[in-house]
Order: sequence, then C-alpha cells, then structure tokens
Amino acid sequence: MRALRDGFHSLARNWGLVLLVLATNLGVALTLAAPLAVQLQGDLAHTGSSSTMMYGFDYEWWTKWVSEQEGPGRDLGPDLLGTGFVYKNLDALLSGRLPAGLFARGAGGDDEEGGGSSREPEIDPTILAVAALYLLVQVFLLGGILGVLRAPEGGWTVRGLAHGAGFYAGRMLRVSVLALVLAGVVFALNVRLVAWVEDVAREAVSERTALALLLGRHALLLAALLVVHMLASYARVILVVEERRSAILAVVSSLGFCRRNFLAAAGQYVVVFVVGLVLLGLWAAIDVRLVVTGWKSQLVALVLFEALIAGRIALRLGLLAAQLELYRARSRREPDVPAAMPVPEDATGTPEAEAA
Repeated sequence: MRALRDGFHSLARNWGLVLLVLATNLGVALTLAAPLAVQLQGDLAHTGSSSTMMYGFDYEWWTKWVSEQEGPGRDLGPDLLGTGFVYKNLDALLSGRLPAGLFARGAGGDDEEGGGSSREPEIDPTILAVAALYLLVQVFLLGGILGVLRAPEGGWTVRGLAHGAGFYAGRMLRVSVLALVLAGVVFALNVRLVAWVEDVAREAVSERTALALLLGRHALLLAALLVVHMLASYARVILVVEERRSAILAVVSSLGFCRRNFLAAAGQYVVVFVVGLVLLGLWAAIDVRLVVTGWKSQLVALVLFEALIAGRIALRLGLLAAQLELYRARSRREPDVPAAMPVPEDATGTPEAEAA
C-alpha cells in the first residue's frame, strides 16, 4: 500500500503523462475513426435516418448498413458504447485475438477436438493492425515514462521524455517480445486445459458445476496472463532502475523478485483492479442516466467517455509507478559493514580500544 501511495503521488507530480498517453490513444484511434466518420456522413446524407441517428438510434438502418460492410465498419455497433467495450476487449483478449490475432488458435474450445478455434477472427484485420501500432507506440513511450517516474523531484519535458523513450526503446521492445513468447506458452497450455475442462464439464451431473468449470478456466487464463504482465512490467522497471542491457536477464531478475514478493506485487494488481471496477461502475451509473439527443449531449457524452479512458490510463501508469516504488524499496540493500568489536569497559583509552 505504501508503494501504491508513493507511486500515485509520483504520477500526480507528473500528471501530464496521462494526457500524453491519452493523446496518443486518440491519435491512433483517429486513423480509424476519421475514415468511418466520412463514410457514415456520406451514407446518411439525404436520408430520413440521418435525423433519427442524430437524436436517437435507427436500428433498422444500422442492421442493413453493417451487413454491407467489409472493412472496419462491420465492427462498428452500439455495443462499443457504455460498458460494452470492456466485455468486448476482455473477450478478445481471452480468445487470443489480442494482440494482432497472434493467439487466436490458442484459445481453444470451438472445434470438436478442443484444439483451437476454427472460427474466423471476429475483429477486422485493419482494427487489429491499428491496435498493434498502438501497442508499439506504448512500448516506445514506456522507457521515457519510467525515466520520468524514476526521478523523485518530478517534472518532465517532451524532449527529455522522447530522449528516454528512444534510449530504452530497444530494450523495452525485447522485453515485449519475450512477454509475447510467454503469453504464447500460456495459450498453448490453455489448449490442453480447454480440452480437459470441456470433457469434464460434459460429464458433470450438475449444470452449475459445468458452468463453474468453464468460467474457472477463463479465470485461470486471465490470471496467467496477468502474471506474464507482472513479469514484463518488473523487467522493464529493472532495465530502467538498474540500467540493465540484457532483456533476458531482466526477465529472470523479475521472476526472482516476483517470487520473493508475490503477495505485495499481486496485491497491487488487486487494488488497481478493484478501483478500476469502481470507476467502471461510476461510468455505468452516469451512462444509464445520460440521455444523448443532439450534438450538445453527444459532446458531453464524449467528454465523459474520454474522462473514463483517462482514468483507466491513470490507473495503468499509477500501477507502473507503484511497481517501480516497490522494487526500489524491497531491492535496496545496506552496504556490508563488519560488526564492531565489543570494547571492554576497563580498556578505555588503550590502543586496543581505539583500534576497536
């Protein structure tokens, strides 16, 4: 908790980092949103549905429109709004379609043998490519962000952050590649787990037991991916704090540190996860009461939605800062000083006592 407190205090001193990451988020997203906006404007022009979509939602028009789309437009729907994006992202993560569809066949559970999904990816490849680009941008920024959070006095400049990002970019990228390899191992093991769990679930007498088994294997997969995330995060912290060059050795050191301090490291994830749920609950409560009709209320909804995203980014950066503080606090060692020889009371002032 002390490391979490210090980490979020460090982020508060450098609150501009949240805006920077939010700006990159919006900038990358606009590469998809801008063309879709132009397409929607053209398809809705001179139609009766334009007014309905402005002040409500024309489900019949949207159903026909989305069925005709071949690119990113086929994934544009009302389930992206409200809290729906969280469930879509979580489903995409656990099914292996994020990042970039690398592990889509490692989720398992859809074919007869349980050896992998035979379905086509539900996310358009263009969206996956843009998401991969965003991932690379974040990996590039991580070194600069950690360099800023490492300084206790706070304060940063774009030039200094860009310098730190470029300096650590190669090391951060190598750690990310290792993390993807570990995630691939997790998904490969998940294939066998899925086959076993589904066999047991089919033979289960109780429907509740079968449901618990299926949900349990998703929870286990998520926990394993969080452990991989923890190892990669502390490896990045070690690279910056100790100026390491080897990504492999940093991951090994991270493994040892997380093993020795697992409860503290995992406890940070639990606290941040709970706060994230509270933040999402607040957004859901506002979203239910916010009636979006017309461009004014749409602007209000957009600002609130971006505030939610900024809050989630703040939690992510705060967790990273807390991991840095925890590593510095628990890896700090006192210099080895030999113990002083006890001085006899009757030897005060002698050369032997002065030497002692």
